[in-house]
Amino acid sequence: MGDATEDDRRSRKSSQSEVVIVSDVVVPDSRRRSSSLQRARSNSAYSADLETAITKTGCGKFNIALLLLSFPASCTSGFDSGSISFVIPAASVDLGLTPSERALLQSSCYAGMIMSGLVWGFLSDAFGRKKLLVIGFLLDALMNILAGAFPILPLMMLFKFLAGFMICGPFPIFTAYVSEVYPKKGRDIAVLSMGLYSAIGQILQAGMAMWIIPIQVPSEIPFTSWQLFQMACCLPALISGIGCIFFVESPKFLADKGNHEGALKVCQTIYSINTGNLSTTYPIKRLKHTGRKIEEKSNFAKFLDGMDIFRPPFIQKAAIIFVIHLGAVGSHNIFRLWLPEIFTLVGSSTLDPEEGICPLLYEGNLWRSNLTSADLKSEEVFSKMVLVNIGCLIAQIIFLFIVSYIGKKIIQLNCTLVAAICSFIIPFINADYVIILASIFISLFNISIFCNINIVVEIFPTRIRATSVSVLMLISRIGMLSLNFLMANVIYNYCDYLFYGLSLSSLVMALLILLIPRKPIDDNFSNSSTKGN
Repeated sequence: MGDATEDDRRSRKSSQSEVVIVSDVVVPDSRRRSSSLQRARSNSAYSADLETAITKTGCGKFNIALLLLSFPASCTSGFDSGSISFVIPAASVDLGLTPSERALLQSSCYAGMIMSGLVWGFLSDAFGRKKLLVIGFLLDALMNILAGAFPILPLMMLFKFLAGFMICGPFPIFTAYVSEVYPKKGRDIAVLSMGLYSAIGQILQAGMAMWIIPIQVPSEIPFTSWQLFQMACCLPALISGIGCIFFVESPKFLADKGNHEGALKVCQTIYSINTGNLSTTYPIKRLKHTGRKIEEKSNFAKFLDGMDIFRPPFIQKAAIIFVIHLGAVGSHNIFRLWLPEIFTLVGSSTLDPEEGICPLLYEGNLWRSNLTSADLKSEEVFSKMVLVNIGCLIAQIIFLFIVSYIGKKIIQLNCTLVAAICSFIIPFINADYVIILASIFISLFNISIFCNINIVVEIFPTRIRATSVSVLMLISRIGMLSLNFLMANVIYNYCDYLFYGLSLSSLVMALLILLIPRKPIDDNFSNSSTKGN
């Protein structure tokens, strides 16, 4: 018994000593691990990449203010290019414009866009987003005011050209700005909402025309009603320019330029506005951004990279997409911009609407010289344009809901085919029903344009993506400029052939859409350079 008891005591003492030994070894390791975890957590809270830093700013008053400012900013481009289409019917009588002069006035804004299309990107990268947004929007507003203040054709063309030159930069720069300051979670919605804002803006512009152009201006005011409307079209740019003064610079632009302190201060400011807390409580204290490495390439080297769009394996697919975009933008815009003129002349005709739109249009143009500008300011014309633009808005909303389920290529193909049918039918139906088919036609090609731009972004690699979009826009505007002159010389005497031509071109576009690749194009250059590294 005594021996057993002594053995038990020894075993208990031994086990106690083992526990002590084990605890002596394990406890310090666990403490070291916990302290290292705490240090890692504190370091992760202390520094972060730019995307995380923007996410940490939260979503609040700043983002709401940005979405509110997005509305007038999204309307600027449409107000610039569309204002003359409402002015033309009355202005052509007051100024005695020929069809070619009407086309020149219509095209002057697009000519300005073409001239400045490739300039603003370099300016934005050099001087930042905020400065160019403020200057560009305010100068655009001034040009629209001057275009309305001087009812002389050469001066109107000059100021509309300068307005197009100015707005070609701020609108896409603002779109980039929204994507650079908005948190990733709501970024897609914020950017896509600009398309809806633009559609709403076209409705508002038609509503403004319906309200302002038909009014009788007192003799004390040295402007006609259509001049006042043209000057009122400066409002979206004016509001946007003033609003941008109170916003911050893009943190991504600052970080890409190596100004990490400035980018961090911007994030702190956004955080403070969103949360109401002091900027010193912002959790990120240091940025880890690799933007400087991207800037190592010279501008000339980046330019050469972009020019790969004109070489295999990209050139074949790019040519197809460029032709489709040229047709879509041309069909959409020449019809949209000349629709007020068409409705005005059809409304002034004495023929029965059952005869169709083309005979009414021909007769209305024939008797134009007997009409005064007051006769060409029908509220009915502008109310029809409101309805057409409401149709575009509804179509845009439907597109946003179904695009993720059906796919952009299938939607684009079906939109183009239905638009071809609408265009072919227009000359055969009652002129009173043309508004329905016109709204469908314009809405479908508007969706097709959005699909085409998104397809370009998806199938071309990053290094040539910006160049491909720029060339896409440039080609479409050059085509728009040319088709506008064709429209001016064909619409009055060969109306039915115009609609047949639009239908045929739509069918050609539908065939070309079938040739667009479903998957991104292999970037052989990128792959070979990666393997070499």
